Amino acid sequence: MTNARTARQERERKAAELRAAAARKQARQRSILVTVAALAVLAIAVGVFAIVKTAQQEQAAASGGTPGNFTTGNGVIVGNTAAPVTLVAYEDFQCPACRNFEETNKSQLDKWIADGTVKVEYRPISFLDSASKNQYSSRALNMVAAVVNVAPDKFKAVHDKLYANQPEEQTAGPSNEELIQLAVSVGVSEDSIADAVNKNSYSGWVKTVTETASKDGVNSTPTLRVNGKTLDTYDPASIKAAVDAAVKAAASTPTTTSS
Repeated sequence: MTNARTARQERERKAAELRAAAARKQARQRSILVTVAALAVLAIAVGVFAIVKTAQQEQAAASGGTPGNFTTGNGVIVGNTAAPVTLVAYEDFQCPACRNFEETNKSQLDKWIADGTVKVEYRPISFLDSASKNQYSSRALNMVAAVVNVAPDKFKAVHDKLYANQPEEQTAGPSNEELIQLAVSVGVSEDSIADAVNKNSYSGWVKTVTETASKDGVNSTPTLRVNGKTLDTYDPASIKAAVDAAVKAAASTPTTTSS
């Protein structure tokens, strides 16, 4: 009898141990599952946060500030706004061909602007950051936007100064401080533009005007349009021929008078 009872107790003890071991195993499995689930949720949360953060950063960069004193075409007009001929010039401050256009046509453009024949609407854009080691193209345009925002009359002087000091391609262009001092050298107040230049405040606008120009058919710089007609080249003779034709067309267009 005693032996039977002892055997039964031993069986019950072993059964209890097995049940306890099974319970511990199940607890461990539940713990592992909970941990894996928590890590999965955390990974998803981190991923979502990263996506949202990136989207917010891109949205902030895309919106940015919008400088004042530009035309509806994102340009700056130099010359008499009543001039019969409008020469629209899309330029990039890192573009050697744009510098060449400015140098070879300067005297002719200056004469036309002075006598009221032509007004030039400069529409600077930025797509040559890849030709610079420090995104000079977009930073230079950001600086110009800051200048036009507070002192539009200084645009042409800054514009000319940038081309006179244009960095070689595939080199590092001027730093932000050097860009600020370039503007200061033509009479722009340092305090009025320093913050916008250093914070790249108009980066979103720079991106927008460049994309807008691309959608408008601008795929190289300089792109020149005389009274809406795109020119194939920018040599002085071709530009003069286009301007002369535009002047003639404007003179032959009848004007209306109110009765």
